[in-house]
Amino acid sequence: MDKFNIIMFTGGGDLCEIVYDFLEKNYAVQAVIIDSPVPKKTMIKRRIKRLGMAKVFSQLLFMKGVVPILNWESRNRRKKLLAPFTQSSIFKSSKIHFPDSINSSETIDIVNKFQPDLIVVCGTRLISKKIIDSIRVPIINMHVGITPKYRGVHGGYWALCNNDKENCGVTVHLIDPGIDTGGVLSQKTIEPTRSDNYSTYPILQAIKGVECLKESINYIKEGKVNTINNNLPSKLYYHPTIWQYLYYRFVKGIK
Repeated sequence: MDKFNIIMFTGGGDLCEIVYDFLEKNYAVQAVIIDSPVPKKTMIKRRIKRLGMAKVFSQLLFMKGVVPILNWESRNRRKKLLAPFTQSSIFKSSKIHFPDSINSSETIDIVNKFQPDLIVVCGTRLISKKIIDSIRVPIINMHVGITPKYRGVHGGYWALCNNDKENCGVTVHLIDPGIDTGGVLSQKTIEPTRSDNYSTYPILQAIKGVECLKESINYIKEGKVNTINNNLPSKLYYHPTIWQYLYYRFVKGIK
């Protein structure tokens, strides 16, 4: 095991378990800081303000009515993909910490206590400028999309919907105060099969993403933090509405 010291910031979930399993097996994970979820009412109010009531309602119909069906539809595929990553569960770890928020002063205290070489982020809310400015080591994030073209959520799915397979992939980038706008360190693409759908694309991305993490961590260890300029346009994506999903599934065959 490499003695490179890492703290992980995460919100939990399948993708974060994949990342934690990789880090735990290959580096010295000092602590795992679990971000608390943003209250649903707060999140919905923010989305309505940004996107409008009609679109948010249609997104909720998709997430509550369609996503459970997609999870069931892909249950065997999900089980197969996740099987190699079940040995090191985040929530079985004695290293976990639960601050009120990833952006609380407690997070800074934990980082200062352990003095890591690197922070790895996966699946948290937007990290505040205050936290970023308070941490004196690199902070990197694994994002399930090719940035800056597919910022936000479900970048792989949206790339397929856009007939943009060459940009269906995953990115590891430096953290800055924006939404997936930090300098790119590594990117790789995925190749979904007919057995995959909206629920499994992110798992494929996370599996490929640990390769990006390995490359990025090696760059940082060697002091070669050179970002990639891929000259792609920048766009922020959200969850599909139920109507968007049905259109892309039955017209374009994107599951």
